[in-house]
Amino acid sequence: MRGRIIQYNGADGSGTIVAEGRQYPFVLTAWRGDSAPAVNKTVDITFDGDAVSAITTVGDDVLLKERAAEFGGKLGASWDKLRASIPVSAGAAAGAAATPLGSASSGAAAHGAPADGAITANAIIERYGKLMLGTWVLFLIGTLAFNAISMSMLGQSMGKSLFDIASAMSRFGTSGGGMIKVLLLLGYASIALPLFWRDRRAWFALLVPLIAVLWAIFSVLHTLHSIGSQFGQDVGDLFGFGFGFYLSLATAIVLAVLGVKRGLRAA
Repeated sequence: MRGRIIQYNGADGSGTIVAEGRQYPFVLTAWRGDSAPAVNKTVDITFDGDAVSAITTVGDDVLLKERAAEFGGKLGASWDKLRASIPVSAGAAAGAAATPLGSASSGAAAHGAPADGAITANAIIERYGKLMLGTWVLFLIGTLAFNAISMSMLGQSMGKSLFDIASAMSRFGTSGGGMIKVLLLLGYASIALPLFWRDRRAWFALLVPLIAVLWAIFSVLHTLHSIGSQFGQDVGDLFGFGFGFYLSLATAIVLAVLGVKRGLRAA
């Protein structure tokens, strides 16, 4: 059974796991990991009757594959619904509007657009390439699913994704939180611009994810510095960058490089 640690006391080695809506107590002797249990850690649970007998940590690589597969399934289902809702005549009209007068249909196909203007999965893959699409999906997962910032206190660790951090900063009125969320949303949508605006400048929209991550870094560090100044001490040791931060930054850089290359090549 898959579960998540919601409480752990490092002093006596006891904790609580939530799985399928129920809470299960556990002790350190059941732990099967190389590091101490941490709050919000995803684990696999083995039971002996109703008692937890073994707890195995689930690696980030396993979670990444699972969430990528889940997101890919949802994305595919959403795309099928979107494609079914677009009349063929509307797709052809959009394609005609996006194609300059006098251009050959072979030229449109060369840029990843089908001659009849219909938006298909094959046309999208041809337009972007699997590397760019896969990187965009990983950027979504990195900013939404994995902890970007973690905080350690009293032997416990907790963290939030980049999007959740932006939401929390906005709720508490911290400077920069709202802009992080806006830039992230624009970054998510930036992948669609080259599909509907067939101009080389559209590819430069893929710089937005990198701008969002860099702004997030600046805003978070500025906030931590402000908190430290208020308490008269350095709080940097309590916080650390998580896997979600590095995944978000790496994928944002790749998207920016690919976007700039496509924009310059199309010139």
